[in-house]
Amino acid sequence: MPKTPVGPTTTRKTRRSSRLNKNQDTPFRPPETDSAPSRLKKRKPVASERTLSCTDELESVVKPQPSSSDIRRSHRITPAELIKREKILLKNEIDHKRRALELDERALQVMKKEAEVSLMLSQITQREAAASLAQLEEHFTCALCCEILAHPYTLNPGQCGHTFCALCILKWFFSRLHFHCGSWHESVDCPMCRSLLVITPDRTPRSHATFPFVPNRTVAAVCESLIEKLRWAPSSTLVVKREDSEGAWGLGWASCSRKKEASKEADEKVDDNADISSWREGGFTRTEWLKRDGEGKQEMNRIARDWAKLNCQDFRELKQKLGV
Repeated sequence: MPKTPVGPTTTRKTRRSSRLNKNQDTPFRPPETDSAPSRLKKRKPVASERTLSCTDELESVVKPQPSSSDIRRSHRITPAELIKREKILLKNEIDHKRRALELDERALQVMKKEAEVSLMLSQITQREAAASLAQLEEHFTCALCCEILAHPYTLNPGQCGHTFCALCILKWFFSRLHFHCGSWHESVDCPMCRSLLVITPDRTPRSHATFPFVPNRTVAAVCESLIEKLRWAPSSTLVVKREDSEGAWGLGWASCSRKKEASKEADEKVDDNADISSWREGGFTRTEWLKRDGEGKQEMNRIARDWAKLNCQDFRELKQKLGV
């Protein structure tokens, strides 16, 4: 019989047999039933999500894009829709025209109201100007020149108190001066009430209390304010004078008399407007008043300043300068 070899081969066989025997001795344990299905359940939704995402991507890639012709066909409008849209546009156009007309009417109304307000304001200013002129002519007129007071001065005696223009009262005062001797031999009186003024002494220096004139600043301020109102008075439309023969004939004597009265009122209105216009900036009456006011102020201030030292020769020169 052949001899079994002794060596490493025998050790391997013994080792294998020992492992097999160990495996046979250990009982077989089947896999747990609870853990395997739970793993499958956890994995199933992940796999489904991945597949869904992949299918969506594939569909998006594979899905054909619509062409321009398809888009045009889809956007085509039917005749009924066109008619409907035209009706809507016509309606909107009519509404816009109506609103534009309403806005134009409102603008015309606003313009009419503005014209009425401006007319009322001009009428009010004209009435104020006419009232100012009437007040000036009634209360602030010089009795010597019959014009509006220019740089008014009041006479010195307390029982008199009458006020005149500076130039007018100077001319009146120096008209009583005797030219040859250059002095007043008689006392000068007020041209209105005949009250005697303070006698002018011949000797110098004179006292300023003997100066026969006192400036009336209150009257001057009132006159300047009223004249300033007339300066900016608005210009009014001119009223044309109508003849007595104009108009319808055969209406009787009463109608003719009414026409004459209306024509007189129109003439008076034109005259009032002419008087007011002469007091505006650059008007003749205003220019003359400013000239008289400036000259009277200059002469009166010079005489009042030098009153204490004026002699007979100075009085004669003043008389010649004033032209009296």
